[in-house]
Formats: sequence, C-alpha cells, structure tokens
Amino acid sequence: MSSGAQFLILAAEELETSQLLLDNKRYRACLSRAYYAMYFATQALLAARDIKSRTHKGVIQQFSQYFVKSGDLPTSMVKSLISAYDLRQLSDYEATALLTQQQARQVLGGATEFVGRVRKFLDSDN
Repeated sequence: MSSGAQFLILAAEELETSQLLLDNKRYRACLSRAYYAMYFATQALLAARDIKSRTHKGVIQQFSQYFVKSGDLPTSMVKSLISAYDLRQLSDYEATALLTQQQARQVLGGATEFVGRVRKFLDSDN
C-alpha cells in the first residue's frame, strides 16, 4: 500500500472519530480530529508528488504552493485548512478557549468535503 493510500485511510478514521466526538459533545477533540483528517489528506496529496514537509505549517505551505497556486485545487481548500489548523491550535493548547458545537460542526463539514475532494483529485490524477 502506498503512503498516499495509508494517509487517506488515516484521514477517513479521523473523520469517523471526529463525528463520534461531535455526537458526544466533545467539541474540542472533534475540532482537533477534523483538522487531522484534513492534514492526513493533505499528506496524501504531497506523497503523490513525493513532496515532504516536517511541520504542520510546512504542509499547509506546500499544499498551497503545489496544489492551490497551480490551479489544481480551489483557494477555498487552503482557507479551510488554515481555519481548521487555527481552531485545532486553540482546542489543543488554549484551555480557556470556548469552542462551540457550531464551530465543531462547521469544521467537521469542511473536513469531510476537503477529504472527499482530495480523494477525487487523486483518483483522477491516476
């Protein structure tokens, strides 16, 4: 199994986990897992082109450079990824941050769409 395929499996697992957390009113953790679904999907894209990055910000930058600026994928995807990253930072590192069900639903919905678009792109790229 290719590393890209493995990243897509991880992305799907994170989406499922995020939904379970949302259903159980664990909004902080839901946001974090939804971001990781997007992160792993992005890693699948980068792996498909043998692009490596060691940091989360680096992954976002590489995604923007090689997939969005090229016109392969829409700008809305990098905006969604950055927004999810920012909320994940709050959920994981800011104990006093108030994170809502609406935010969790929105990020999970965006992550589901993001992962789906990545899968479609990778399927059409092969």
